[in-house]
Amino acid sequence: MTALTIALLADHPEAVATLAEWFAGEWGDPDRPGAAETYRHSLPQRANRDRLPLCLLGLLEDDLVATATLKFREIEYSPEADFWLGSVYVREDARGHGHGRTIVAAAETLATAKRFTPLYLYTPSKQALYAHLGWQAVGETHADGKPAVVMRAAHRGKL
Repeated sequence: MTALTIALLADHPEAVATLAEWFAGEWGDPDRPGAAETYRHSLPQRANRDRLPLCLLGLLEDDLVATATLKFREIEYSPEADFWLGSVYVREDARGHGHGRTIVAAAETLATAKRFTPLYLYTPSKQALYAHLGWQAVGETHADGKPAVVMRAAHRGKL
């Protein structure tokens, strides 16, 4: 299998339309049409290289299969929780091949290099996945009206 190449949205602005469709399908409210359009307008703000928010893309050759975003204060949780991993998505037909692990690891590496640490995330349903990737549950919150687990990257003290 071909290795996933990590790129920045800043270098692939054409990916915005695809990401908007993915995000609307995964996180959009089905009772409120227009989510894809809302994402199409907001995603270009993530096309940065040296400041947050910063969106990473996972490509197989030129085929977009995964994404993750480093964010500043995605939710209010605690005073030290400035840096967040969010919008982690792997295209449905590409799941089960380690691309989620690769895009999360790339985001963690970039966060460490840019000193966006410690790194947190919240998830309403994927706690086991992130625990498998080395994240530790540190609390609970409500996000988007749903209960969620807050997790912190805990990779051998790096983050």
